[in-house]
Amino acid sequence: MISRRDLWKKIRRGIKYPVILFLVRCLIVTLRLFPRKFILRVFRRLGLLAFRVVRHERQKTIRNIEYAYGDALTHEQVMRMAQQVFVHQSLNFADYVHTLGYRTRADFSRIVDFVGEEHLKAAYDKGKGVLCLMCHVGSWEFSAIMPPVMGYETTAVSKALANKGLNKLIIGYRQKRGMKNISRGNSYPLLIEALAKGECMIIMIDQDTLVKGTFVDFFGKKAFTPIGAARLALDSGSPVVPMHMKRLPNNRHQFTIYPALETISTGNVESDLVENTKLYTEVIERIIRETPEQWVWMHERWKTTPEIERAHFKRLRLLKEQKMQAERLSNA
Repeated sequence: MISRRDLWKKIRRGIKYPVILFLVRCLIVTLRLFPRKFILRVFRRLGLLAFRVVRHERQKTIRNIEYAYGDALTHEQVMRMAQQVFVHQSLNFADYVHTLGYRTRADFSRIVDFVGEEHLKAAYDKGKGVLCLMCHVGSWEFSAIMPPVMGYETTAVSKALANKGLNKLIIGYRQKRGMKNISRGNSYPLLIEALAKGECMIIMIDQDTLVKGTFVDFFGKKAFTPIGAARLALDSGSPVVPMHMKRLPNNRHQFTIYPALETISTGNVESDLVENTKLYTEVIERIIRETPEQWVWMHERWKTTPEIERAHFKRLRLLKEQKMQAERLSNA
């Protein structure tokens, strides 16, 4: 029987989620009425305002920059970078919404420069699929949709939002640009299947999330990092091609694609998973260091500790055992 508290939460979600979806739709329509230059000027100021008023996120951003850079930056440099982080995230949101009507490469060429496409084409033409190694730097939502916009068959995995209407809206816009979507869960066979068809696969491993992972150096500190990308590379034989988006001083974006990485395959699977994950993380760190103010420093990248990891997976094992026991009893 549902508790009164859970019932009230369900009612609140039933009211809140449609209101949020309505407001988002209104925002989309409104922002597309104005020129991009005007919208970016407005959102640059909103980013500066957010830095002043969103205290918790500001503190996390400053703390993470200080943790990563240590004494390499003065307090003034840290504060300046943190402020620019908020500005860039605000500008990226404005650009994302303002360009929701963009569908083709010609559309995006109005604001995006493409560099190094020959590396993606060379990997794609092998027919083994391509693991597009990306990170949350620059306009990362643009990064994810660039391969399909450029004409390459592409699939991405996403975690469904609690707001089903908003989730459907976002996925719908991605699909209109050619992106195929797979919901996170028991999706690994579908990922392998997509790669076997020769498709691109969008992967981002620069955030702390409690999936199967390992601790590798990131800005000189141990960070829990998903091993899924390395596992896909080893199981599929697909080349891993780093790429990223960055905002230029003139507010154009540059989508840069690098040569494919050499997958480390010694036959020792456990070691290979760690070493490839370490390699991918080193590449991502170099990309972030190029324009550090464009990365999402408010994300708690170093949150997971070995103790938290052990407790999490122990809890998952117990839940799995309880589920299996319940199934055995129901079949008895």
